[in-house]
Amino acid sequence: MSTSPVRRLARLGASGILALLPGLALLPGVAHAAGVVVLSSDRLPAYEAPVAAFEAALGRPVQVYQLEGDRKRALRVAAQLQDDRPELVFALGAKAAWLASTELPGVPLVHAAVLDPARYGVEGAFVTGVGMELPPDLVLSQFQLFAPEVRRLGIIVWQGNKNPHIDQSIEAARRAGYEVVVRRVSRSQDVRRGFAHLRRQIDALWVLPDPVVVTPQNFRSLRDETLRARIPLLVYSEQLVRAGGFMCVAPDWDGVGRQAADLAGRILAGTTAASVRPVAPDTPRVLVNADTVEALGLPLDEVMLDFVDEVVRAEVDR
Repeated sequence: MSTSPVRRLARLGASGILALLPGLALLPGVAHAAGVVVLSSDRLPAYEAPVAAFEAALGRPVQVYQLEGDRKRALRVAAQLQDDRPELVFALGAKAAWLASTELPGVPLVHAAVLDPARYGVEGAFVTGVGMELPPDLVLSQFQLFAPEVRRLGIIVWQGNKNPHIDQSIEAARRAGYEVVVRRVSRSQDVRRGFAHLRRQIDALWVLPDPVVVTPQNFRSLRDETLRARIPLLVYSEQLVRAGGFMCVAPDWDGVGRQAADLAGRILAGTTAASVRPVAPDTPRVLVNADTVEALGLPLDEVMLDFVDEVVRAEVDR
């Protein structure tokens, strides 16, 4: 007389059942991990470019979910992943990182292309990532090559900004020999007035990552006003250079993908995410806007072009 499946399991005991679990995961109908998942906030170069480099460096296939900036789509993806939990998530952009950290607690998260992750609550024991801010000394050393006559550097910052990168940048500018003039504003609407106070006190304006200061309307205003005043506008992203900024030193996105893969590989190999510290980008790209250089009357000769990774033309909405 055959023994029922229930009685056979009872005879195995707890240790025997645990030994069977890896095999059970392979049976049809049993939920299995989704492997490594990539969540992309939207279809932007900064979000799409690192994916191929990440997958190649990781050495294993990944599943890519494009959220397309749509909340309903993001929630559907989250529900799917809750039922089929991944081993690890690589999130690109603040929306994707927030979704992963809130909807998939306990799943290791590596983020990239997120300015000030803590501001979005993207932090904790399971979270690490590749930052967006390059060392300010590196940025300023490149800026000095293209604007050597600048002595007085202006910075506008929201007074509630707690990102340590802001203070680090101000100190780096002083170490580099600049007279730094900082204007702190209490709200986004005060940025234009803040620049009006700075205009006659500075030779260049450095726009730092600050979501209160850098709104589309504020950036257009700062771009136009600095051009009129013949003041170089140093920015922090290639999108802002394409929109009319003078130049930036920005992360190379393939490099970001490779760095994220290194972090992910360490976690997948057994290192806890809590002990894998976030890293700064290690591969910079220098972009210069040729239209803005010409409008400012600054030289851009062949020797200087050796230090430029990409010369762009403005995508200006006058």
